[in-house]
Amino acid sequence: MEIIQEKIDLLLKIGLGPLTDLLLAKYTCIALQRLGGNKARVKGSLSNDSIRLPMSHPIFHRLKQMIEFQTSSQEWFAVAEQAINTIYLLGEHPDILCGEIIKHKTASVFDLKIPKADDMDIDDIDGDNFLPDQEQFMAHPLQLSQLIFIVGHVAIKHIVHLEFIEDEWKRRKAEAESKDTEKSTKNPGDDELEQVAGTTEDEFGEAVAHIREKELLFGENSLLTVFGQLISNICANNKTYNHHTLQICATLALAKLMCVSSEFCENNLQLLFTILERSNEPTIRSNIIIALGDMTVCFNNIIDENINYLYKRLADSDNLVKKNTLMVLTHLILNGMIKVKGQLGEMAKCLEDEDQRISDLARLFFTELASKDNAVYNNLPDIISNLSSGDNPVNEESFKKIMKFLFDFIEKDKHTENVVEKLCQRFKNLDDRRQWRNIAYCLSLLPYKSERIIKKLLEGMSHYQDKLHENDVHKAFTDIITKARSIKPQKPEMKQLIDEYESKIEEFRQRSQE
Repeated sequence: MEIIQEKIDLLLKIGLGPLTDLLLAKYTCIALQRLGGNKARVKGSLSNDSIRLPMSHPIFHRLKQMIEFQTSSQEWFAVAEQAINTIYLLGEHPDILCGEIIKHKTASVFDLKIPKADDMDIDDIDGDNFLPDQEQFMAHPLQLSQLIFIVGHVAIKHIVHLEFIEDEWKRRKAEAESKDTEKSTKNPGDDELEQVAGTTEDEFGEAVAHIREKELLFGENSLLTVFGQLISNICANNKTYNHHTLQICATLALAKLMCVSSEFCENNLQLLFTILERSNEPTIRSNIIIALGDMTVCFNNIIDENINYLYKRLADSDNLVKKNTLMVLTHLILNGMIKVKGQLGEMAKCLEDEDQRISDLARLFFTELASKDNAVYNNLPDIISNLSSGDNPVNEESFKKIMKFLFDFIEKDKHTENVVEKLCQRFKNLDDRRQWRNIAYCLSLLPYKSERIIKKLLEGMSHYQDKLHENDVHKAFTDIITKARSIKPQKPEMKQLIDEYESKIEEFRQRSQE
């Protein structure tokens, strides 16, 4: 941090100088972000080494120039993203500067005849008359893409900024209460904070929530209000606005705006799901999946009702989409943000994915899940059904490998007894020989360490005795007998029970063959 402070002039001159090297500019922005401190932030507190700079600082002038730089390079998007990150991390009033940038870019894209874009009023770009026609769209598709990208990223960073203001307000309030003295120093954001002096924590939190929910995307004087309709329209009319980069940017921006307000999220959720289902562009599908993870964190009840749209992408034709889906679902499930309702079979299929990264991620997920309150045990019946008889069952070899991995997590005798009982009952009324083999194989994977477990097998024999003519089914039960006999030392009662069970297996095997 000290090195960066000492070399700011050099960074601005070389790193953000004549913009011929966009990659250098991107990493210069990342370096400048170190000025904001690099200590881990704790909720409700601010790192002591964090700083905020006045908007007149030369850094912001150069960052603004960089974002407004005219280029057709795809690298611009990564540069603009980091530049906006830097503005919001270091600026006292980042929203003011970003508002100016959006106005400038808007005037340029739509050829608005306004003497000075800084003075542009919200009415000058009224939402009802702002949707570009085909001619305007074809004139500057890449510039329009850049404008939309800026709007989406500013919106998401402003949410983080509001959280920063709320956390800082709480920190100072707690600090003031503990010291019972007035603050001796003035830090950035004091103006806003002083306006709510004496406000309770709940009131302040409600005010911030109201701004996020109702003002940013629906307020009469909010610049972002105009763009929600524009972006939705471009996404909904992808054949009219059929520019590749524009559609990627518009969908990403739409998803970011949906993380701002639950109302906006609900209004556009079906559109987003339609794009997710129909888009031929893997980047769009991948971006939507990641955004849906963020939306689930923000508005859990809205997304939880539609969570199957996420699970479907585990069968996506593109490996990156599939991997991102698996990572998002892993995060949401392990952190308790969504409840599993029988969809774990789709996650289990990833254990046998051809892509090693995906199968490794799936293994990590189930290993972590197994440490949480019997989660694997509780979902085994649904997983077995999904893999053997669902809409898209796996082949028998894959089924065996997946089950062998999952059954290793069943260790408690009580759980083993219950699984044996439930699996035996599954044989009842089943005509599908493949399912006979699958259930019998699953039974053979369990540890048979006690008399109670063998008794459960005997009690359930009426459900599978007529299936023993199937060779693989018979072999699974003889494997169980072999496994049970291998437990040492063995009590006489246990040996007698195993002998009885073996005798019955062979008796019913012969009967069913006849």
